[in-house]
Amino acid sequence: MQENESFSYDPEVLSKVSSLKMRALNLVEGLLSGQHRSRHKGSSVEFAEYKDYSPGDEIRHIDWKVVGKTDKYHVKQFEQSTNLKCTILLDCSGSMGYVSPNQTGLTKMDTARTLVASLSCLLLKQFDAVGLALFNDKVTRHIPPRSKTSHLQHILHGLSTIEPSGTTRLDTVVGKLVERLQSRGMLILVSDLLAKEDDIQKDLKLLVSRGLEVVLFHVLHPDEVSLPFEGDIVFESLEDDPNIGLDPQDVREEYQKAIQDQIESYRSLCLGLKVDYVFLETSTPLEQALSYYLLKRQSLGKV
Repeated sequence: MQENESFSYDPEVLSKVSSLKMRALNLVEGLLSGQHRSRHKGSSVEFAEYKDYSPGDEIRHIDWKVVGKTDKYHVKQFEQSTNLKCTILLDCSGSMGYVSPNQTGLTKMDTARTLVASLSCLLLKQFDAVGLALFNDKVTRHIPPRSKTSHLQHILHGLSTIEPSGTTRLDTVVGKLVERLQSRGMLILVSDLLAKEDDIQKDLKLLVSRGLEVVLFHVLHPDEVSLPFEGDIVFESLEDDPNIGLDPQDVREEYQKAIQDQIESYRSLCLGLKVDYVFLETSTPLEQALSYYLLKRQSLGKV
């Protein structure tokens, strides 16, 4: 599905958009504070749209022909052309909707939303084009990459209307989406990777074989890493698995080892494929996760 230029002005959705935008902008401004923001070498600019003149705007960008016709001052805004187009692929399956019984701070989905919003903001500030694809067992929403600053509002709206549901089928999604992605572009995958049938190695190899630069943010809640619960508990599936009743103490040690082994296998796999892998527990401050991401890219000369 391709994103429409207009969207619903439901007050609740707008409230979520504003809150998300504030979190993302504050986080990104903190990360970029004191850093030199340089434009891409060899890039060019094209006229994009007008905006009303405000004190501080450059006078040389005022369109005097429009002033003569309307007696109003409008400033030309320009869109930076760039070779980089990035699509962020966000898992919106049922498991991403996990909320801890002892939830404090951002939920798992809100952490993922804020991460995606912040990455989008960072890319747009670098004059890159960014788009968003939401998925469970299929792509449920696709917002094509654009580099206009105003495009952030469409991405934030898409993020704010997410209701996690369904099962995860990354293989099906990647197979259908890969043809839309520009070769030598970037794909950022944000997921908990909690799927029964997916072969993540096959999916990542397919993306890399298309000449895409791939970044994987593996997002889990601390409960999903440590299984801290006590007593006889019935665990209800958020996707399509059967419910399970057990005492977590009986399986905790084995479970924790299995999770750590899985994380290390993903880390090793990504290293071999030259895919950036960032494991993120939702209790980790996003500033820390994004700082790691940026520093790693800078050390490789990619920023």
